Amino acid sequence: MRHIKICLKLVLCLWILIPLSGCWDIKDINHRAFPVAMGITKKGDKYKVILQIPIPSEGVSKSKIVQGTGTTILKAVEDITTNMESSVDLLHLRIILFERKLAEEEGLKEPIITFMRIRDISSKTLIAICDEDMDGFFSKLNKNIENGSNLYDFFEKYAGWTPEISLTRLWHVYRGLNSYTQNVVLPIVKSGKNLPLKYTGSVALKGGKIVSKMNPNETLLFNAFQGNSVQGRIEVMKHATIMIVGNTSHHKVEVKDHIPYMSSHIHLKVVIQETKGKVSRTLIRKELEKILNNRFEEMLKRFQKKETDVFGLGQYYRNKIPYEELKDWRERYYPPLKMDFNTHIIIQNEGSIKSLSD
Repeated sequence: MRHIKICLKLVLCLWILIPLSGCWDIKDINHRAFPVAMGITKKGDKYKVILQIPIPSEGVSKSKIVQGTGTTILKAVEDITTNMESSVDLLHLRIILFERKLAEEEGLKEPIITFMRIRDISSKTLIAICDEDMDGFFSKLNKNIENGSNLYDFFEKYAGWTPEISLTRLWHVYRGLNSYTQNVVLPIVKSGKNLPLKYTGSVALKGGKIVSKMNPNETLLFNAFQGNSVQGRIEVMKHATIMIVGNTSHHKVEVKDHIPYMSSHIHLKVVIQETKGKVSRTLIRKELEKILNNRFEEMLKRFQKKETDVFGLGQYYRNKIPYEELKDWRERYYPPLKMDFNTHIIIQNEGSIKSLSD
């Protein structure tokens, strides 16, 4: 009986210790640093990582910029941790910026695969390209933060984001790297002269490297084609200025004699804000439809030559083309694709403009 009691006590003690087994490496939150932005560049054969870490303070936004170098990105982060009084925790990263030169010459394939494999970084972290020297960019960024501006607010849908800006997250880039039928688009930014940040458009990746660029107007059309909201966009035309208040899209596809055919329709609801002279609703509608249709056709031709499917058209043919042939989508099926693209403008409200006629 005595031996049974001793065994029960021993089992009870072991049972109490089990929940503690995962807590030995937990560090005090006061000794952990939570960067919100990361910049990555490469100097010679070494990566350089720059982190923006918020500093708790009352009433004023403050942050510090730290950097480290290493033969790999993780080694550079470890270099930062080694020289700091706190452990660096990357789970709260909001945005990762790659220097344009790195994305053009070596590509992003290796860093993106590493980030997805280690799982220390959220797959929802935004990815962007920096079109200037990374040291200078973060130096200016830190000054703007002291004035109340944050980098990630520029990409927040409920803050500074506009429909001309592409939003691409870590898992989107990883998917694009491993997809036969879809390429990925990243926003490109640099420091502004009068404003904290200047958005210059988007870049298309192929195999992790930059192969082409889209201006903000083209990025707007890209977002509309993807079904993303472009509400709030203001389009200035020859005869009028309109604002988009809603959008929908639908697509039909088929394959004939190994040639893909696609019919796409984008419906935009707009509000007329200003007119130049006496013009009709029909003229405004036709003018805007022509602008957008021509813009899309030019984009598609350019990307077909590059064999870069930024619109993800191949996704619509996954049940139309044999699976074993999908790997040849960009080279075999995408270049000869025939597209019938149509924009339909619905003038929802013209306000009290008196110079407008039917």
